[in-house]
Amino acid sequence: MRSGLVLAAGTVLSLAVASLAVTGDQTLRVAPFLATWGLAFAAYLVALIASPGLSRTGVRLALGAAIAWRLVLVLAPPLLSDDVYRSVWEGRVQLHGGNPYRWSERPEAERWVELRDEVWRGVNHKEYSAIYPPLWQLAAWGVAAVSDTVVAMKLFVVACELAALALLGAALRARGQPPQRLLVMAWSPLALVEIAGSGHNDALGLLAVAAALLALSLDRPGPLAAALTAGIGAKLLPGLLAVAWLRRLRPRHLAGIAAGCLALTLPYYLGAGSDLWLSLDSYSRFWRFNESLFAPLAELLGHEGAVRAGALLTLGAALLAWHRGVEPVAAGTLVVVAWLALGPNVLPWYALWLLPLLVLRDEPGALLLTGTVALAYLVLPTWQSGERWQVGWGARSLEYAPCIAVAVVSRLRSRSAA
Repeated sequence: MRSGLVLAAGTVLSLAVASLAVTGDQTLRVAPFLATWGLAFAAYLVALIASPGLSRTGVRLALGAAIAWRLVLVLAPPLLSDDVYRSVWEGRVQLHGGNPYRWSERPEAERWVELRDEVWRGVNHKEYSAIYPPLWQLAAWGVAAVSDTVVAMKLFVVACELAALALLGAALRARGQPPQRLLVMAWSPLALVEIAGSGHNDALGLLAVAAALLALSLDRPGPLAAALTAGIGAKLLPGLLAVAWLRRLRPRHLAGIAAGCLALTLPYYLGAGSDLWLSLDSYSRFWRFNESLFAPLAELLGHEGAVRAGALLTLGAALLAWHRGVEPVAAGTLVVVAWLALGPNVLPWYALWLLPLLVLRDEPGALLLTGTVALAYLVLPTWQSGERWQVGWGARSLEYAPCIAVAVVSRLRSRSAA
């Protein structure tokens, strides 16, 4: 019975993937996309509920289907975001001797006129230089050196995601947890759409987090430090996770993390100087989208004050987890939830950071957010009609309120059972 439910759910997900791959760009068809998403997410939840009955062969077949879905979506045009074009472009710029952080070499610079093609036309915010950390820039350079194409970049991020799944499988074995929990990430519509479908580079950071979770499961502080160094080099969020996991690190490991981050950053800094931070500074000072608790902070403190307060509160959550010795996966989940709740921008793919943690720990409210976060794409029709880049509070209420309710009920039930 349970295996039949998983098979039915897999069939629905297969049809959803096929529909998205055939129709391609979803930015002009948001309503059909959300209908497909809703069916896919419902099937995903059914699969998770039924998966405890899967045999090892069933798990292998389910993971095989997950790989096949990703390969189909890799070959489709980017579904809901043009970020992947910037990744290809910044790799290309480095191949031609440029520094993607240097303000004078941003995509609109005259220096790159001869490189302009379909990739350049797809780059968003050409007036800004690079914003993502140095390890990602090195990865983009490496991919572009092999193949200067969107498909190659999407293949790379999918490879990172599949490697993360392999590491999470090892972490499950080390923790004595069943392998079917991998379906939390492998069958996630969010992961399918945002990584294989849209090519978001968060996958490299997720790979580092998966490596860190394996190192935590094996109590290996050296590999944990190496994984956190890579994570910070790919995205900044793993730096907050490092704070929550300080009990597992010694001073020499912290020194190694600092040295590794410096080694990754220094070559770009020597070429760009203070330009290294310009786009990141602009993003934090001016951009705001789909926020929740950040909104009342901004009313009280103004935008920049709220950015600082949100960052300090998130850091405070990480320090609290460290001080109280919270179990590492629970501590990591707390930090990611705080980051999402207190940040000025919550783009749908930001919720990807919950998935590696949810493979190892049940948090129903956080899991539900990986489905409801797609409602943020309701911004696209209004933005295309000339209105501002913001989703209304009605949609945000539907996005966040059910997740909070489920989290509260789940926590009360856990306490009652205890």
